[in-house]
Amino acid sequence: MSQGFTQLELSQKLEISLRTYQRIEYGEQKPNVHVVIKLQKLFQRSIDECRTSN
Repeated sequence: MSQGFTQLELSQKLEISLRTYQRIEYGEQKPNVHVVIKLQKLFQRSIDECRTSN
């Protein structure tokens, strides 16, 4: 899903800490609604598309 972004770059774009981003990526924490909306805008994908691509 990174599409060429580093974890640090994505965490900065999402305005969250690197550690929080890592926890989300590794499934240790669920993103809040604000992070989900930013991800949707960043990758131009709906939640449904993200669910079916896993």
